[in-house]
Amino acid sequence: MSSNTSNNGMVEPQVRLDHVPVADYSPEFHRLEMERVWPRTWQVACREQEIPEVGDYVNYEIGAESILVVRSAPDRIRAFYNVCPHRGRRLRDDERGNLDAIFCGYHAWTFDLDGHPQTIPDREDWEGCPAFSDKDLSLQRVACDTWAGWVWINMDPECKPLRDYLGPIPDRLDRYEWEHARIRSHQTIIFPVNWKVAIEAFVEPYHVIATHPQLRRWGHGKATPTSEYLSPEFIHAGHYGGRHYVFDEKAEFQDVREYLYTSAYNTYHTLHGLYHEEGLRAAERVRDEGPEGMTLPEASKLLWDFRREEIIKKGARYPEGVTPADSSIIEGLLFPNSSVLTTVEGAFWYRARPNGDDPNS
Repeated sequence: MSSNTSNNGMVEPQVRLDHVPVADYSPEFHRLEMERVWPRTWQVACREQEIPEVGDYVNYEIGAESILVVRSAPDRIRAFYNVCPHRGRRLRDDERGNLDAIFCGYHAWTFDLDGHPQTIPDREDWEGCPAFSDKDLSLQRVACDTWAGWVWINMDPECKPLRDYLGPIPDRLDRYEWEHARIRSHQTIIFPVNWKVAIEAFVEPYHVIATHPQLRRWGHGKATPTSEYLSPEFIHAGHYGGRHYVFDEKAEFQDVREYLYTSAYNTYHTLHGLYHEEGLRAAERVRDEGPEGMTLPEASKLLWDFRREEIIKKGARYPEGVTPADSSIIEGLLFPNSSVLTTVEGAFWYRARPNGDDPNS
């Protein structure tokens, strides 16, 4: 903060241009987000993998809203507000499941998987009433589309198409072929903070210095010149902030083969991702099969080749379009609430949401 003196002699605090006001995390700001952000943005609801069969559904919740994402046909996914249009009763309380039809437990109204009314007991009693056609009584749809194996929803009926919203992101990330990926593990954690604090913690690498010291202790942050293989922005697993690392008398490992293996081993065992068994095996091969005296770019190139071999040997689909240059940026933020870390073996995908209507959880 700084201060200026006003005409009346009072000192008025001035917010610095690089300062984030605490009001951005307040209940008042939360209410604005509920009004202007969440109802108007595309956001990840689930993986297509989670609803493989007709009738499978996921109940996606954001703030006070509940959205049913339903596979209504082998090649079609619908999304609806999880509420009966008759008396506003919540339709499903469970997180996921399978159903033949969408049933309201209040008055036994039933809807097909595309949201059209199927059964309305004693419907003839409303004969002649206005706004009582099938269209009027259908479940209210929410915009729904898929990309990268995810199902996305948007509550704004006038929203732009998902691909337009994502802009240039698919042009770079489609080569990872995430539509063919499968969930390896999933965790939901409740933090006692505003949702933006959580997502901000993942999109800035500055925290690695103290939070993940095991990922950076094998080198000493000196920038190295551009090589034929690595650009100045190259970020290897364990290297954050667009820097290279050189091996001098202070470095723990003088042999880059041992360094890459130890980096992969610790990433695999402490982060439980980015490297899987295939990547760890590839790093072991670099250590055991790589010639002595290799440079870091040479060892990294060998690791890249071995990872491809090990992934294919495992029987998994390898994303052939991904190149070593893609490793120069391993993290992306998709507004408003998704952060993704990418490798050829998979991705960490973080989704931060307010916990119900609580701005501090």
